[in-house]
Amino acid sequence: MNRTVVTTREQSHSFTLAVLGTVALIALWFIVTRALRYSDFSVSTYGNHFWPRRWGLMLHIVGGVVALSTGVVQLWLGLTNRVTTLHRVLGKVYGSAILVGTVGGYYLSVTIPATEVAYAAGLFMLCTAWVITTSMALFAIRRRNVMQHREWMVRSYTVTFAFVTFRLFEIVLDKLHLASREDVATIMSWACWAVPLMLVEPLIQLRKIRAR
Repeated sequence: MNRTVVTTREQSHSFTLAVLGTVALIALWFIVTRALRYSDFSVSTYGNHFWPRRWGLMLHIVGGVVALSTGVVQLWLGLTNRVTTLHRVLGKVYGSAILVGTVGGYYLSVTIPATEVAYAAGLFMLCTAWVITTSMALFAIRRRNVMQHREWMVRSYTVTFAFVTFRLFEIVLDKLHLASREDVATIMSWACWAVPLMLVEPLIQLRKIRAR
């Protein structure tokens, strides 16, 4: 019986590692191809649209990149019960990065031209979902509710990964020519976080049902 439990646990850890490894590779692709280019602090890189609001964009990018990088490690440590000092330290780094990222995101959303109100609202609500899911994860662990903390961290990282999801599907939809670039951006400003959250929730609940 014990050997069966150990085998099942090892298989679960292997599956978790495979999923998070894939997520990490996609996040790395996003950071290298989309985020790092903004380290070239010039008008030609940022364009006329972002250059006047470059400081807000920089906060958003830096916070998002740090959260993407530390979050995937945090999920691995937490889901495999490797709760050590490293996990606690990275948790503080992750939370701080999201605070920085949301400040920049909120600033960008309220300074977007009035003609792009739907896109601005999507970005504003993405930042709101980011704050809520992360705050709930922190609140749960302060109350020592480990299970709820894990679930909210999965939701939090799902929202963090929304920036990657946005770019991935923006590329796909753009190549399919299903809509204009402006319409695609508007659609993805909502779909990049709302749809993944909707899909991940049944997985969280299914895991709980199977555990029972």
